[in-house]
Amino acid sequence: MIRTLLCICALLMGWGELRARELSPQDFAFGLPVTVPREAAAYRFPLPLPVYQNTFREDLGDIRIYNAHGVTVPFSLLRPALPSPIHADAVALPLFPLHEGFRAVLDGVRVTINSAGSAVNLQTQNGAPAVTWIGQYLLDGRALDTVVSALRLDWPQDAAEYSGRLRVEASDDLASWRTVAAAAPIANLRANGQTLIENRVALAPTKAKFWRISWLGAAPIFELTSVLAEPADSPTEPTRSILDVAGVRDSGNATEYVFDLSAHPPVSRINVLLPDANTVVEVALSSRRVPSDPWRPVMRAGFYRVKGADGEQQNSPLPVSVDSDRYWQARLLNPGGLPQSPLRLHVEWIPDEVTFLAQGEGPFQLVYGSSTAAHAETDLSHLPVSLEIAPAAPGTPAVLGGSTRLAAKPAPFPRTRVVLWSVLLLAVIVLASMAYRISKETGARSKP
Repeated sequence: MIRTLLCICALLMGWGELRARELSPQDFAFGLPVTVPREAAAYRFPLPLPVYQNTFREDLGDIRIYNAHGVTVPFSLLRPALPSPIHADAVALPLFPLHEGFRAVLDGVRVTINSAGSAVNLQTQNGAPAVTWIGQYLLDGRALDTVVSALRLDWPQDAAEYSGRLRVEASDDLASWRTVAAAAPIANLRANGQTLIENRVALAPTKAKFWRISWLGAAPIFELTSVLAEPADSPTEPTRSILDVAGVRDSGNATEYVFDLSAHPPVSRINVLLPDANTVVEVALSSRRVPSDPWRPVMRAGFYRVKGADGEQQNSPLPVSVDSDRYWQARLLNPGGLPQSPLRLHVEWIPDEVTFLAQGEGPFQLVYGSSTAAHAETDLSHLPVSLEIAPAAPGTPAVLGGSTRLAAKPAPFPRTRVVLWSVLLLAVIVLASMAYRISKETGARSKP
């Protein structure tokens, strides 16, 4: 009897677990086809923005990959790893100003290069003195045997205000040059008693013997005192996705703006886009997951947008720790001259990547968006390193079960639990009845 009851309990529990695992593509809100260019054992592709906009769980636990027969295939998510911070010390490169009048290809300049690691001597052909302002600088990078990810410019602390752009080029022979940064913003601004300096030029990781920086448009009246090269830890820069959203001014506080990303991407760079030219503001940025959560401070930084003779300049996006919150707040700390139009928030992120095994026949489909789906990733870390993982491409999203699949449902009636406890209670009653009957029979036999 007891054994029968236990078997019934086990069957009920197994039935409940099986029901929890039985999900079809229609149990998810949306899906998108995954195109594979050629036959392979495994494929990988980055998640597009619609997945971040329409998943119920922030950890992306409600996604699946199905084959043509509606059977799930093993998959795993590769979370983005931000480039490691630069640990190697920046190196000051020998700096040689090229005064106005020198051509970009160094025509009219005699270049003498001594042994490696020594000096580069620049002389005009006629020995005439240079003009007063400097349009270009030549940097000697032969002593730096590493890949460079950024150049950091220094100038005197009392230098005049300036905002503009510069071009960075690289060469190994001083004859042929390749552009590394076409129009990097540079700024030395003061407003409301505060200073805003933009002196770092991020580069695609590059290795070169010589570097040349050229001012685009009007050059500053100050002279650079040094240029430092920042060695890169990684030779490649990951591809980033971007999103711009307009802010809504707080009705109770004109200095605060709220932004709704309508998504939860892993943001790692951020910028505040100002609506009016010739504006410099200091902003405190905060974020939160849902409107009921308190604001969590993220960063405090200066942002600018200025207009000069050679066009408009604005600061580059700033790095932040990976943040998947949906809601953001910008609070102006120097609200002199509030903008008439809303601020805009610009965010960038490295997309998560999906790796899946090609089990069964294609076409394959990524489905996402379910308030009831449980985490279903597979550990694919044991795959052989030599296994080729082919690229795949997600297609256009299509409606499956619809947005109602994203609505949080009340907890279902615990039918399995009720039945289980009922069976256990029945077992207790049966055991008590058996014990009572045995004790009664024993007592009857013990009487004389």
